[in-house]
Amino acid sequence: MNFMKINIESVSKKDLSSIYALEKKVFKENAFSKNLLKRLIRYSLLFLKLTIEKSHEQMLGFIIILEDNNKRANLANFLINPKYQGKGFGSYLLRKTLEIFKKEYPNYDKIILNVQTKNNKAINLYKKFDFKIKK
Repeated sequence: MNFMKINIESVSKKDLSSIYALEKKVFKENAFSKNLLKRLIRYSLLFLKLTIEKSHEQMLGFIIILEDNNKRANLANFLINPKYQGKGFGSYLLRKTLEIFKKEYPNYDKIILNVQTKNNKAINLYKKFDFKIKK
């Protein structure tokens, strides 16, 4: 990851096509619809993208945090392009997003999320950031 400058920035409507393409690539039939992603761009607490500095079209991944209730947030979607998985980008994006979230939304008690039970890579990543498993 140290061989390139990466950026984390807020998503805008102009990113919708890139986000949807990446969403379909990663989640296939479980992907969020384009209309839902469009609404999430507008209404999420945080909707951040990870890009390579010299090529803002090269989206490595994105993360979405929504309001769940007035003291709790929901990490609703988080993905890294399969081409860049296993290289530290997911950890970087999650760490920076949690830092931004704590700074911008200090009144929230916790962040929850759902993950497929077979997705061990994701589960291990979330455990690294002190997320707890509830069954």
